[in-house]
Amino acid sequence: MAFKLLVIALASAALVSAQGPVQCEDMRVRRSAHSLTDSDWQNVQRVLSQLHRDGQFGRFARTHDAVFDNVHGHSAFFPFHRRFVLEFENLCRQIDPTFTVPYWDTTRDYRTPESSPILSDWALGGNGEGPDQCLQSGIQGNWTLGFPNWHCLRRRFSGGDGTILPWVPAELMSSFIQKDDRLSDFREHIEFSIHGATHIGLGGDAGTRHAPNDFFFYMHHANIDRLWWQWQNNPGRLFQYNGPGSNGEAQLSDVIPEDRAVSFGNQAVGSVMILGFNGMCYYYDSAPVPPGRYPGESSDESSRMKLAPKRHVPVSLSGSSNVANHGLEIERIHMALDEQAGLKEFFPKVAQLEPSRMGIVPHRPGARSNKCGGGSEYRKPSAKHALVYPARMAQNWVKMHGFVPERVEKVYRDACRLIDLLNNSTYVSPY
Repeated sequence: MAFKLLVIALASAALVSAQGPVQCEDMRVRRSAHSLTDSDWQNVQRVLSQLHRDGQFGRFARTHDAVFDNVHGHSAFFPFHRRFVLEFENLCRQIDPTFTVPYWDTTRDYRTPESSPILSDWALGGNGEGPDQCLQSGIQGNWTLGFPNWHCLRRRFSGGDGTILPWVPAELMSSFIQKDDRLSDFREHIEFSIHGATHIGLGGDAGTRHAPNDFFFYMHHANIDRLWWQWQNNPGRLFQYNGPGSNGEAQLSDVIPEDRAVSFGNQAVGSVMILGFNGMCYYYDSAPVPPGRYPGESSDESSRMKLAPKRHVPVSLSGSSNVANHGLEIERIHMALDEQAGLKEFFPKVAQLEPSRMGIVPHRPGARSNKCGGGSEYRKPSAKHALVYPARMAQNWVKMHGFVPERVEKVYRDACRLIDLLNNSTYVSPY
């Protein structure tokens, strides 16, 4: 099967190179994991169990480990994981042609992640058990894996006593989408916040270089890909690719990092930038749909936002998958911060909206504040709807990725400033 997939990948890359952009004939939708039924999870388990018996999880974990240093802390972070998750999804579709990787929008569970329905026994399962923290519940319960050595699939929640330290709120993702006009800034903000927080929170295999052993990895990176697509669907960003590349400044002609075990056929970054073309035959149920024609690289044209919620608020301004409340989030931020400097700093695109086009006057709970730090004491904020601080990124995670600690700390402190700004205003989160 591995040889067959390699041949397909090479052929696809050659077709893209020879013919230019190729529009997908059949599109599939990646759904929110929160929308999956018991029957859906049973089908996911059936597909994953077959891949496990075929040894495919070890192959993908080995590849991720091999390219790890080239796809984290570098511009290739987004295109590599977009292509990597797609490769895994295509493999699953050989078993079940209807299969798609569900995305896990962890902002919906950020306050008390261990209580998420996604970590129920009938879904991903919960914390590991026993001295080795072996996962004994969920769709991968009692699995033994072969990479990097024979071991049980492990989970070790970050908070102790079966709890997970808080992740990040949707409002922080919305801020990154709006204020980061350079991909290099957006990539760094995502890596230093929601990406790391969720990996660290689950721990075990998920907190290592071989995280693809845990199916959580694919759901998490599908969500990261969704956030990137949200970011791309703002003027001038569809083809933006900058920051540290494989040979100096990143270029669309750069080859996506790969390993012999999972090869993409020397596919260029530029070929995976637009969903709906060149084999990127999927879209998300809460994000802009792919364009009807391939946009020019110098064009500011973005996707047609067919999924935009009511009250004229563009879907690409919010990071939440809860489309029904996008409008409330944006309107309440605008009303709460109004002319404050923080509105233009953290939500510049909201600041550009006309108040006359919005009609929500939020509840005023009064000021509230917590101490920035991210420990378990932030489970009980002083006001019911106050946003909760995320946990500070673990130093071993920072070291494993080769991140600059001062840059990581700055992103964390800026997140605390944003949360303080909203908590000390009239803002009430709709999530």
